[in-house]
Amino acid sequence: MKTTGSTLAAILGLVSSATAHYTFDKLLLNDQQVGGDNTYIRRHDNGYMPIKFKEAPQGSISPLDADFACNKGATGAPEVITVKAGDKIGLRQAFLADGIQHPGPSQMYISPVSDAKTDTGSGEWYKIHQSLICRQGSPESLRTDAWCSWNENNVWGVIPSTIPNGQYLLRGEHIGLHGAHDGQAEFYVSCAQIEVTGNDAAGTTIPGESTRFPGGYQPGDAAVNFSVWGRETAYPVPPGPDVIPGGTIRGSADGAGGDELRTVPVQGGFSSDGSSSTGNDANTPSHSSSPSSSPAPTPSAAPSDGASDDSHGGKGKGKCPGAFPRRAAALLAAKMDAQAE
Repeated sequence: MKTTGSTLAAILGLVSSATAHYTFDKLLLNDQQVGGDNTYIRRHDNGYMPIKFKEAPQGSISPLDADFACNKGATGAPEVITVKAGDKIGLRQAFLADGIQHPGPSQMYISPVSDAKTDTGSGEWYKIHQSLICRQGSPESLRTDAWCSWNENNVWGVIPSTIPNGQYLLRGEHIGLHGAHDGQAEFYVSCAQIEVTGNDAAGTTIPGESTRFPGGYQPGDAAVNFSVWGRETAYPVPPGPDVIPGGTIRGSADGAGGDELRTVPVQGGFSSDGSSSTGNDANTPSHSSSPSSSPAPTPSAAPSDGASDDSHGGKGKGKCPGAFPRRAAALLAAKMDAQAE
């Protein structure tokens, strides 16, 4: 059976949505996928849609809603992954995993729980990783590939040596800032279930400041109202609390240090914008980023009209791109043909 025009159109529509938006359903441990889709990462009911304070897509939620911690209707995954200090852990995009193509920071939080399979995520959350700007450049690059996360297919961090053994929810998050100038920052969130072992020297408490979700972000926060459409070349207002001592910061507020991963010292330390009060920590773990194989698209200037919205195919400032790589659609159509024969 050959794929009909209507079927291909449906595929294009589906994958266009998945390309402009994203969710995370695969777990990476030291750059290798472990398990299958949602083996360790909780399923949720929000599909590829973002969470927004303002003009959220129909059926989505707000960062002020109770489900914000792990996304709408999230339910426990079947397994808990065992990790140790120094492990690099990532939440990879679902479906084609073509890479994050919205400008903005990514964060990882942990919440200590007694049972990672059943906990609702209503407890305290500690930021263990912050990813900011890795390429110093122009106002135009701040809209695209200045960000460490640009075109990468996962959000990742490193398990700190300062957190006690036990089970945790691990919250991976990317914030798209293309509509933030109009109060329409986009939050992409998923939760994994982990158990930390071998951290016997860490004690029984987590150092640093905690927050809660909902509540960790507010509609008026500078971090989620920042405009990438002006003349700024830096992002000096990272979202949420500072990274905990022993956590990691990738890049910096302006990218001057390049793609550098630094560990927050247990005494003194870094602010979440990557600025240091004590200098670089000599024990920073060596980890490389995991970029998608897809090249970054050529940046284009934002039109000066229109308010931001979440429309696909929109050309106004801050609108999500509607263009979809037809290569991917063709591959999916061919796969469907093969299955039907």
